[in-house]
Amino acid sequence: MENLKSELQQYIDENFIDENFEDARADFFAPTILCLAASPLPLSKINFREMYEEEKGETFSTMLMRLIDESGEKKSDVYNRANIDRRHFSKIANNENYRTTRETALAFAVALKLNLEQTKNLLSTAGYTLTNTNLGDVIVTFFIKRKIYDLVLINQYLHEYNQSLLGG
Repeated sequence: MENLKSELQQYIDENFIDENFEDARADFFAPTILCLAASPLPLSKINFREMYEEEKGETFSTMLMRLIDESGEKKSDVYNRANIDRRHFSKIANNENYRTTRETALAFAVALKLNLEQTKNLLSTAGYTLTNTNLGDVIVTFFIKRKIYDLVLINQYLHEYNQSLLGG
């Protein structure tokens, strides 16, 4: 357990980009930086959900149901492992356009033991993406890359770093 904690801290040190630090550094170096091109839209204004639906034609709900079916597991096993109650899952399953939270989408990715690419795809259907500027994302990415799909353990570390917990 102590080894996992030190590995996680090392991963955070190597991968987490603190926006506050980056903003301060950018302000400090701003006079010497020449901006050659600017993005037409800031990343926060891009609707990843709409982009994914246009490209793949799936909503979060339809993709989640497909992934559960493909897993061969009972729906109740998956939503219980994701720490989602039956009523909440029913809302997701019965509403193709259900808008879920980032924490719920990530909880299902962990419960389904998705790899990083599959997790990114599922998140994009809900309008989210994983970033290195979100400490919670970095922590969840660490566990997914190591194929550690224990939601209780992941939430323990998210709590330790004062991040939002996954699930319901």
